[in-house]
Amino acid sequence: MSLPLSVNVELLFREAGDDLGDRIRAAADHGYGVVEIWSHSDKDLDSIEKALADTGSTLHTMLVEGRLTLADASTHEAFTGHVRAAVEAARRLGCTRIVTGSGVGLPYLKRAVQHGIVVEALKAGADIAAEHGVTIVLENLNTRVDHPGTLFDTTAECIAAVRAVGSPGLALLYDAYHSLQMGEEPARELAGAMDVVSHVQIADLPDRTEPGTGTVDWAARLRELRELGYTGPFGLEYLPTTESLASLRAITEIAAGL
Repeated sequence: MSLPLSVNVELLFREAGDDLGDRIRAAADHGYGVVEIWSHSDKDLDSIEKALADTGSTLHTMLVEGRLTLADASTHEAFTGHVRAAVEAARRLGCTRIVTGSGVGLPYLKRAVQHGIVVEALKAGADIAAEHGVTIVLENLNTRVDHPGTLFDTTAECIAAVRAVGSPGLALLYDAYHSLQMGEEPARELAGAMDVVSHVQIADLPDRTEPGTGTVDWAARLRELRELGYTGPFGLEYLPTTESLASLRAITEIAAGL
């Protein structure tokens, strides 16, 4: 069974130019009809909307903007404002998932206290998202290489927060790259937790490059995730070391063979 893939057009198909609409068209021309973006406030949404409609492509994820410290309750009003803005843009573009993280931790508060404060923010955001048929997906981010200081740097912490909120407006974005950077084993981390997983993203170790250029056995990893019950697309959020189509070749072949 071929596995679906979702390409991040902030990083891929840059050969098509700076406009994300043109990148979406280029991706679709080569058979990649599920795409992801990051921010929305600095983008030409008219162009993105038209490209999605013209190609029949699907926007799978976009970000809740603003890297806020959700363990600081004073940021929660701003966070819900960012959620509302992301929901509005997502609904316009037909996107049902908006991505957030926990933000950095605070050295003067116990970790358990910070977790509780973050959950309060996520609950408020999830209520807004669910009201409009959108899901916030909470992403695990590694602190070893890319995001030093992040509070929720393990998959288990993210799962616990999603379960504590207990809303259809919040689920897990499992980022396998970040998880592997933290020394986690995906099959162990997600065992018994697939009910909260809404999306999976991948990139190779150690340098977040395209699958097939690093140390990860992606055929085995993707098979594990499918056997656990994940049925969605695998998001390709990597730094290509070569031209986009060439960088996609290895993972596309792996996906086609599973």
